Amino acid sequence: MRYTISKSSLQTRKKNIFLGALFALLLAAVISAGHFQYPETYNNMVFWSVIIVVVVGNLVNYYRYRRYLRLVEDHSIEIDGDEVSFFTGAEKSMLNTKEIVALTFYRRKGQVEHIQLKLRNNRGIRLEGYADLEQLGGTIADRIPKEMVFGRAP
Repeated sequence: MRYTISKSSLQTRKKNIFLGALFALLLAAVISAGHFQYPETYNNMVFWSVIIVVVVGNLVNYYRYRRYLRLVEDHSIEIDGDEVSFFTGAEKSMLNTKEIVALTFYRRKGQVEHIQLKLRNNRGIRLEGYADLEQLGGTIADRIPKEMVFGRAP
């Protein structure tokens, strides 16, 4: 079965970027009003440093969001036997389930928020935003010993 990033996950990220920009705009407006009303308290140093941090922070977040959108556009996971294949465009990487030493389901309000895979080489892989995340985790969990699975719903 093939798993892709869900539309609701993409919409949530888009909403968070928008809310971050809105909050930054509000912060810049408050600092600007304070600077013009009380120039001795909100001096040029505070005014410009806040404006620069807000603008740079939002530009970095937007750049990272656009990069994420480019990467997940053609990203998917496929599970076949004991092999988990990660596809991103023409690139393919394989993970044998024998390399997994722990699989942890992280939940919020009963729903799986993300899944953490810990590998033998002490590397971690975080799976989040996929459609049917519970099923994805369950499919991988069925291929490893039960004592290595944590947080799975009974």
